[in-house]
This record gives sequence, C-alpha cells and structure tokens, in this order.
Amino acid sequence: MPQNSFKISYIISIILIALVLCFIGITKYSTNVPNEVYNVYLDGDIIGTIKSKEDFEKYINDKEDSIKKKYKVDKVYTPNGVVIKKVTTYKNNIDSNQDIYAKITALKQFTIKGTQITITKKEEKNTKTEKIYTLNKEIFDEALTKLIKSFVSDDNYKAYMESSQKKIIDTGKIIKNIDMPESESITYKNTYIPIDKKIYTTSSELAKYLLYGTTKKQNTYTVKEGDTIETVANANKLNVQEFLLANQEFNSKNTLLYAGQKVNVGLINPVIDIEVEVNSVDDEERNFKTQIKYDSTKLQGTEYESQKGEKGLYRVSREYKYINGILSDTIILNSTELKATIDRVIVKGDKEIPHVADLSNWAWPTDTPYTITTYYGYRWGSMHAAIDIYGPGHGSAIYAANNGTVQAAVGGCRPGYSGCNGRRGNYIIINHNNQGYHSVYMHLAAILVKQGQTVARGQKIGTMGNTGEVYPAPSSYSPYSGTHLHFATTRGDPSRGGNSGNPFDPLTLYR
Repeated sequence: MPQNSFKISYIISIILIALVLCFIGITKYSTNVPNEVYNVYLDGDIIGTIKSKEDFEKYINDKEDSIKKKYKVDKVYTPNGVVIKKVTTYKNNIDSNQDIYAKITALKQFTIKGTQITITKKEEKNTKTEKIYTLNKEIFDEALTKLIKSFVSDDNYKAYMESSQKKIIDTGKIIKNIDMPESESITYKNTYIPIDKKIYTTSSELAKYLLYGTTKKQNTYTVKEGDTIETVANANKLNVQEFLLANQEFNSKNTLLYAGQKVNVGLINPVIDIEVEVNSVDDEERNFKTQIKYDSTKLQGTEYESQKGEKGLYRVSREYKYINGILSDTIILNSTELKATIDRVIVKGDKEIPHVADLSNWAWPTDTPYTITTYYGYRWGSMHAAIDIYGPGHGSAIYAANNGTVQAAVGGCRPGYSGCNGRRGNYIIINHNNQGYHSVYMHLAAILVKQGQTVARGQKIGTMGNTGEVYPAPSSYSPYSGTHLHFATTRGDPSRGGNSGNPFDPLTLYR
C-alpha cells in the first residue's frame, strides 16, 4: 500500500475515534444535568429529599383536614424544628411526600399559626412564668376584659375606659386605675403552636381559666329552702365576696335565692392578678369614745355618767387598692372634721387600776379613722377567727381593749417573715381575768408592754405593723404592704395558736 494511503487511513481513524469519544461525552453530560430539589431537616438532621416544597406543604394541609376543622383555620404547618432547604444536586433519589409526612408524624406534632402569651410574676425569691396559647391576641384581650369585669361592674368599667366617670364634687367614688401589680407582666408573640398544646379558641373558655386557674367543671350547690347567699357561702367555706365573684349574676349578698337553684361554689384562683385602685370621698359618722375615769374616793361598784357622748362627722378621702376583688390596702388621703365628737365620760369608784376587765365597756384597739379589711368568718376556704383592721397606718397606736394582765408579749419578727411566731409576727395576748376573756393583737411593728404587766383599758401597748404572715406580703416594691392589726377575742386561752381558745367575733363586744 502506498505510504500516502496509509497516512490518510490513519488520520481518518483518529478522526472517527475522536468523534465517538465526543459523542459519548455529550451523552454523559446530557444525562447528569443538576436538579433543584428540597432537603427536609428535623431538629438539624436530614430526614429526606422532596421534589417540591409547595406540593409537600399542600399535601400536609390536605391530610390534616381534621385539625383545620377543630381550630377553624385555613392552613396547617410543619412542626417546629422542621426546615426545608432548596438544594442543587445530581442525585435522582427523591422521597415521596407520603414517606416524609409519615416520618414527621411519628416524631412531632404539626402546628397552626397563633399567639403565645407569657405571664411573668416576680416574687422575692424567684420568678414564675406561664405560657398560654390562643388563635389570636384578640381572644386573650377579650378574656382579660371578662376577667376584669369579674371584679369591676360593666358600667364602671365602661365609664373608666371611656374616661366618662363623674367627678367627685363633695362625696363619691371613681376608679383611678386598673392594671396588674408592678411585679407582673404580659408579653405577646405570634408563633407556630404545636397542636398538642392547649390552644384556646374562645374568650369564654379562656376567661374561665384566667379566673379559676383551671378549665375543669367547678363544684355546684343546689339551693334549699331558706338558704341565703351568706349561709351558702359559709357552708362551702367561702366568704360572700368570693361567692359573688363565682356567681356574677348576683349583684349583692341580699339577692334572694330560690329552692332548686344551682350556684357555683368553686374557689377562684386567678392566673393574672387584677389590681383596681379606687379613690373615694365619704361623709362618715365617727363614734364617740367612752372614757372611764376612776375616783379613788368612791368604792368599787359606784358608777355614773359625767358627760354624754355625741357622734362626730368627718369627710374622709381614701385610696383603696383591691387585688382580685379583695381589699388589700387603703390609704387615708385626707380627713376633715365636719362635726366634732364629744366623748362620753363615765366615772367609776375604785382606789386602784383594776386588773379585772369591765365587760360592759370595751375600747377600740386602733386610732381613727380606720377600715376593717376582713371580717370574722370564712376566707379563702378556712376560718378567719378575728377581724383585720387598717388605719390610720403603719406605726399607728394599738390599745388594750380592756383591763387585764399581759399573758404574752412576743417579738423579734421582721416585716413579712411568714414563719415567725407561728405566722403571728410580733404579738400580744391579754388575759382580762374575767370569765375567760382574752384579746390577741398580731403583726405588730413594736411591742410596748411586758409579760405579767397590768394594763388599763385604752392603754397604748404597741404599734401597727406587717410582721409575720400578711397579705399582700411586703416587698422592695411596697415595704408597707399588708399592714394591719389582726384583732381576736376568745373565751379561753388562745396561746396554743390557730383558732384555739373558743374565739368569737370581736365586733359583738361593741354592739
């Protein structure tokens, strides 16, 4: 074969081989074009790859129709912790929407859009938080309004919100402020809520939880013939105010009940504390004091009235603070005398101050003006066997209610220390040495008498304070909170604590 022919054949062979190799390369390249797909991650770990994020989310939305019906929402979302990222890859192994859905369902709950409400309560030693979930903030706002209306009438609340309260001219009352205590706060956050959380869909259900601290059905009582609100409340260890809060269809304790009527006797336990400040100006009669003077020239048993008593009239301006409908504090802003009181004066014959009480005349244990914040009876499910008196304020005088011997004068407590002296704080017990009568004075700031000392009716024995267990407890926010006198009377020895000594209502001594 000629040399030129061989060269031509060789060149043609080279060209053919190059063409074949080029064809193979083009074919390989054409079958490995990169794809845009979506990796699905759960809490940082990849669980599969899907073709379309939009199709997968639609698949979830179609499968979880029951969730949409239950919560009346248009869309269901992937669980918290699921992330879907777009990636470019040459891999062709794509998972089905069904497979990825099954993996997620086995591990986590799907979510819906809603609002997370966080309630924070700062206490002296710790901070408590609680999270509440609703479909939207409006549901919570409506529930909060209903909670407030448990403690404030509709008309008064409307006037307060619209700034249309009537101004106080001579006497009257207005709401100064409605809020939470400074130690509490609420924050809101729109988020995706797992459906295994309790999600409130109505303001009525949420309002019930905010008032009672539970959504469980409350205890009820069937009214019997002759029942009154006061007797029903007492029989179920409630005070009248607690009963009225639980049964808001009743306006006052004098509302008539009928046999067979169902009433709520559940104990309220508000999740959020509602603080209502009220300014009030009232004309108040002031009872005259009875002074007893002893004439050492006359024998014991001799008694006569040397001066008649007359009631006075005062115009008193106060600021009241209510927490969850219960009076927690009161401040006397101003007191103007409209008519002076004239003390009644009784002269009794005696050559020395008797240590035996005169049971016909008892002195009031505090200065005036004063407020009784809690009466004798059930409170918060247990017996409050005394009266709580506030006024005129922290450090004001406390007086012996009658002649007697100081049986106990126990101090050493600081404000608000609930475990001091069995919760009594600084306290005094006086034995009146007559038919078993004793009187007890608790939560004192200072004690001015000693054990074994004979005291006279109306003698200053201490000052008003907030030691021991008081409500609300004093704090750095409010160091004088809880200031009051716990005044108890018994027909036996009360030194064992609790409700020992056959207690009775102290107010019966002044009627």
